[in-house]
Amino acid sequence: MNAVESVKSDLLPKVGDLLTHLLDTEQADAANFFSKVFHDLNDVTGEEQLLEVFIELSTTAFLGIDFDNAALALIDDVLLHAEQVAATFSADTAQPQ
Repeated sequence: MNAVESVKSDLLPKVGDLLTHLLDTEQADAANFFSKVFHDLNDVTGEEQLLEVFIELSTTAFLGIDFDNAALALIDDVLLHAEQVAATFSADTAQPQ
């Protein structure tokens, strides 16, 4: 399994859990946004597309949506994971620090 597929296999269930929570709690606007993120992530085939999804995720704070506490915790988990992956992909291994 390549790195992108590995990230997808880790991140899709997290976004899926968040989406399920949003649908179960009738947070429609948030569910619409994260449904798009889920589908975009599922369609990723390369690193560039993956980083585009991460950029899309980074707009979460600016959506103007009030999330409940459980959704916020799930979102934090997704964003933290995405941040860690993005940092790993962008690390320059040619010059160790």
